[in-house]
Parts: sequence; structure tokens; C-alpha cells
Amino acid sequence: MKYSYKEIQGSIVDVNELDVARAKSIALAALNNPAYILNPVFVKRIDGAEVILVTLDIEVYQNPLNGVEEQEDIAIICHPEDDSFPEVYALRNNFQLGLPHTNLRIEDYPVCLCVTEQLFQEVKHRFNPFEFIESIRQWLTLTSQDKLHAIDQPLEPFFVSKGGIIVPSNKDNIDVNNFYITPVAPNSNLFRIQKEKNADSAYFCFGFHADEQVSGFIRREPQVIKDLADFIFIKGIDLSTALSNCFNNLAQFFLEEKELLQKKVAICCGIPVKRYSKDIEPERTEELFFVTKKTVREIAMESNVWEETLDKKSIVPLLGKHFTKEIIEKIGIETYTTMIDFNRLTAAIYNNEIPNKDKFTLIGVGALGSQVLSLYARTGYGEWNIIDHDLLLPHNLARHALGRDSIGFSKVEKLAEQLNFLVGEEFCTPIKSDFIKVHSDENVISFLKESKAIIDISTSIAVGRLLARDYADKISTRRISAFLNPTGKDLVILAEDEKRRHRLDFLEMEYYRFLYKNENLHDHLIFNDDFKIRLNRNSCREISSRINQTDISMLSSICAKSIRKIVEHRDASIAVWRINDSDCTIQQYTTAPTKWEKVYSNEWKIYLNNQLLDEMRSLRTQKLPKETGGVLLGSIDMERKIIYIYDTIAAPEDSDETTSSFERGIEGVLEEYNKYRTITDNQIQYLGEWHSHPKGCSTNPSELDKKLFAYLADKLLRQGYPTIMGILGDNNCGFTISF
Repeated sequence: MKYSYKEIQGSIVDVNELDVARAKSIALAALNNPAYILNPVFVKRIDGAEVILVTLDIEVYQNPLNGVEEQEDIAIICHPEDDSFPEVYALRNNFQLGLPHTNLRIEDYPVCLCVTEQLFQEVKHRFNPFEFIESIRQWLTLTSQDKLHAIDQPLEPFFVSKGGIIVPSNKDNIDVNNFYITPVAPNSNLFRIQKEKNADSAYFCFGFHADEQVSGFIRREPQVIKDLADFIFIKGIDLSTALSNCFNNLAQFFLEEKELLQKKVAICCGIPVKRYSKDIEPERTEELFFVTKKTVREIAMESNVWEETLDKKSIVPLLGKHFTKEIIEKIGIETYTTMIDFNRLTAAIYNNEIPNKDKFTLIGVGALGSQVLSLYARTGYGEWNIIDHDLLLPHNLARHALGRDSIGFSKVEKLAEQLNFLVGEEFCTPIKSDFIKVHSDENVISFLKESKAIIDISTSIAVGRLLARDYADKISTRRISAFLNPTGKDLVILAEDEKRRHRLDFLEMEYYRFLYKNENLHDHLIFNDDFKIRLNRNSCREISSRINQTDISMLSSICAKSIRKIVEHRDASIAVWRINDSDCTIQQYTTAPTKWEKVYSNEWKIYLNNQLLDEMRSLRTQKLPKETGGVLLGSIDMERKIIYIYDTIAAPEDSDETTSSFERGIEGVLEEYNKYRTITDNQIQYLGEWHSHPKGCSTNPSELDKKLFAYLADKLLRQGYPTIMGILGDNNCGFTISF
């Protein structure tokens, strides 16, 4: 053999003399593919490991990068334990060091290649020796094109780690020169950085912001500080010198804080790394952590910098002695893996989402709202102001994101505390108030204006109407309303368009109409006793719902994802998602929002849905030259003096329709009206009547029309409701109102 590496030393044997099954299968694959697997040689090591030596023919471009050659000598080492992938080494003695996806070792050569990111135990059952050799060739081919390394992977080669250290998401913590590392749990190899010392602190840590480097600056697994000092510099000063200054400056501190004498020292280096030398800015900062193998006391004593007193009760510095660069260079170290603490940025990355810091307002953090917000925290989506005045009560635990330790506390305050702790920064700001009472406060108006969207999950019609109407001149932010039906099987989302042409109150009315028009949704708002729980708390008739948490979990995920998509688009939408219990599938029902016309404006305002107007015109056209008509249905907002007209019950069969008059019949009208009321949970009501006039006639009411209108007004006004009469002509529809 032309290489003298200890890793491949042993007796050369024939393929039939190999004993390790994995080695034999790879050897046979090499022999059976002579086109690009050349010169196979087989070696049995004294420790039982077996080596396959081959020359691989590599597909490279005319000017390959990273020093990859057209033919590369490779060693594949299989161990009899067969509990990991075979080791792969590039044998050429000038193979480029510091490449990504190489495993750092004590010696520079041979270079150990990391050819797969899979876990061996997970793919052992389908291990294919030919594909494994091909993965080595692919590693070399992609490296020659600089395409092997994924954009989201660390730039530096892989370290053999002794443990893990969680780096704060707020890098300002590492600006502190000295801090502490504490295990996250007893006897854990996972540690967390903190500024303050406590009884559990494991290591005292020196933190450095090192000078900029280019990817590949680490060549071997560091064993002593000198190995680090060869490539880590702080403002031009090598790490050994910088550390000796730190030890000398803090000598008195160590001596006074006696418990620190028995602790090892950790070294944290934040190193800005460029992918290529020609890059102007570093791509990212690599956080490298190393821990000394000996304690501060051991380092100082063995270096003759400090000594024990005669009574051996304390340590004192030796006169004229100090920590020199040469002393520091010899200190043995172990490598620890760093991991960024969970935060909004990493949350988005782990969820394959684009990081988002848009501001939002959420009103209502009950069962649905709390779980939607929790999903947004875990996916790193947005910055939130959350408003709710409720306390968490025992029965809420069945469906709320909070736990038992929050019973009796404010929902918003506890939820904000929990989610801010989860992401390690301020993700949401709580406002413990009833939105209806504080909606006009200047502070509330201010953050509503700053929000990209206002999300209402309060299940309150009053809040929805307030958002739709009471901020018309002050806040242009679009509104989105989400809620569950009484059984918790259906999710509803009503979303305004970006320019608020389709306002939330209009969408609410069209939602009621949609329920009536779609037979599949006729039971959507039915709330029978099977789903009710009566409570004696705020009133003698207070009712809560028996809603299954598994249903809320399913629908809250849909809600969170759908709202996010809605925010990204400009259009208005009306959608209902329904769970099918028989097969656990979800069915979506949608309808396109339509335009509304303001057809009357005085003390009262009347809005007419254009889709209804089109239906009325169609009914008129069908009956011409005769007159026709029907019942006007809609909703009344008594507080704001607004009437919404959005549906009709057309003239029944017993109506009297002539070329000069119309008298509506009664057959089936009351039954259909009551059905509509049931489907919409009594949200729709009788508003009055409409009829058509023949072609060429005006929409002014006739004397007969006036008498009918007076009769209707008398009846409805006694009930406290206004009365409407609509007359449809060739080009317009005139309305008369009495209130």
C-alpha cells in the first residue's frame, strides 16, 4: 500500500477471507463495478475491523473546486460491531482540509468524510453497498461543484461533542465577557448560559467575539488551547494571549470566589464566518464552545502560578508568577456542541416557515384563541397584542392551552407569560380588559392601527359589529373573525379584504344567508341539550358547551394556517370547515362575498345585498308583464340604526299576480321563515315586503302600496321594529322605511 496511515494498516487478504458481512458486501460491490471503482484492495486489521481500499472515478467539471481530482483514493472501514455506517476516508495526502461535511479528528490526515445525514439504525435494514459507494462518489462530485453544503447547515466540519450548550437567542448575552454555564437538569450533558452565578453553575465561562474567518478555518479536532489559538483571534490577538490576560485579570476574583476554584472553565467564541473569501459580509456567526479538562485550581497549581498555604486551607498566588501564553496553550480542552435557544426565528425555520415579525391584535384567548396563539408562537409568527378579561376556571382546562397552575389567573396574562417564556423573548403583550369597554382608549387604538390585521376570536357578535362599524374613520386595518359553531364541529372564518370593501358586518350577514342556501349546513347553529352544561356562576342561566378537545385541536390548526394565508392575500372570504366524525376528515364550504349597496341613508341606514337584488330582478323578469314580490329578510342593528337586507321568500303559489297589482299569498311562508330562523339561530328577521312594477312604470308607491305600508308599519312598530317596503322597477329599487 502506498499510504502509511494507521487506520488502514493490516494484512492484505482476498475477498473470500473477509469475515465482517458488511465489509464483504461492499467489497463485492466494488469488484462488480470496475468502470468507476478501480484497484480494490482488502485489509484485515488486528482489531477485527476490515478495510476496503478503492480508487473512485469521479465525475468532475473541467475546473473542479475544492481540490477534488478525477480519481480519488478512498478507504472504507467496517467494524465487526456493525452499529454505525462504515467509516470513509479520503487518503490523498494533500486532500483539502476544512471542507464542510468532514469529521474533525486529532490528526489532519486521512480526511474523514461524512457521506450521509441519515441515522444508521433507521436505514440499516435497507443498506445497499453499491448505493453507499455511490454516495461517496456523489459527495466528491458535489464538493467539486461547491453544491454539497445546504444553506441552513453549519459551515464548519463536525466536532465530536462532549455535551451541548444552549446559546441564548439574544446574542447580547455573549457580549458579557464572563458568564456561567448551568446544566438544564441534574446530571445532564446539556447546559444553558446565564449571566448570574447560582448553586448549580457548572462552569465559569469566558466569552469572546472573535475575528472574521472564511469557511474551512478549522483543520483538526482541538486538543489543547494552542490548537484553538492557531485559528481564533480577537482583534488580532491569538486566543492563548487573550485567555492569559483574562486569567490574570480575574485571578483575585477566582481566589475570592472559592467555589469557582473547583470548576472547569468554558470558552465561548462567536466567530463571524464567510462562505467564500470574496464575500463582503459573513453569512453567519458560528458559536464554538470548549471546556477545559481541569479545574481553575488544578490549572493554577500545576502551572506553579498559585500554591496552597501551609495549613492547606486556601490558595495564594506565588510572588512574581502569572498565567503566561505558554501556560494557557498547554491546557487540555473538550469540544461542546452549541445550539441556538428556541426563539421566533428558529421556530419559523424548524416549521419550514418564513420568519414573520408583523404586528397583530388578537381579541379573545378562550379555547380556540389560546390554541391558535400557541401555534403561532411555536411557528414564530408575528408579534401580538392579546385582549381578554376572563379568568381561567377549572372547567376551562378541558379545552384551553393553559394548565392547572393558571387557574384563577387572567387568561391573557398567563398565556403571555407562558408563550414569552417558550420563545425566550416578548412574543405577545397582554391587555386584561373587556375589549368593548376599552376599545376607544388611545393606547388600544394605537396598537390597532399598527396591526397588520385584527383577529377577533371572542365569539362575540357585539365585538364583531364594533370592529366592523365603530372605527370606520380611525383605523383602516382589516378585520378577521374566527369562531366555532355551538357543537365545536365547525370552524367559521370571515375575513375582510385589505381595503375593507367587504366589511365584517356584511360578511356576517352573507354567512347567515350561506347557511340557509347550503343544505349541508342547516344544522350548523343547532344547539341542543346534548351539548349544554349549565353553570351557576355569573347568572342562573349561564350555559357552557360540551365541545371535544380533539375537535378544537384539529380546527385550531386549520384556523391558524388559514388566517396566515388570508393575511398574505388581499381578498375577502367566507369559509366553514366541518369535521366528519365517521372518518375524521374535514370538509370545507365556501361562498364568495358579494357587494352591498347603501339604498337609504337618514337617521337609519339600509344596506341591500347585490346578490339579493339580482335574484329579485330575475324573479321580476320571469313574471313580466305581471307584478310579483315577496318577503324581505335580514337583520337589524338597533344600536347603530342599520338594516341589512340580504334574502327573500319569493311569492308563494297562492299569490295574486296581475299586470297592475300584486297581493302576496301565505302558503308555506311562515314555515319557511321559521326554518330560516332556526338555521340562523334567530339572527334573521322579517323586515317588510317588496314587489315589482311593470315595465316603464316608476318605483313610486301607489295609493294601494301606501295603505299596505301603513298597515305593516303599525304592526311592526308596536313590536319596536322599523318597517321596509321595496319597489323594484326597470333600473332601480326604491325603498320606504318607517320607524
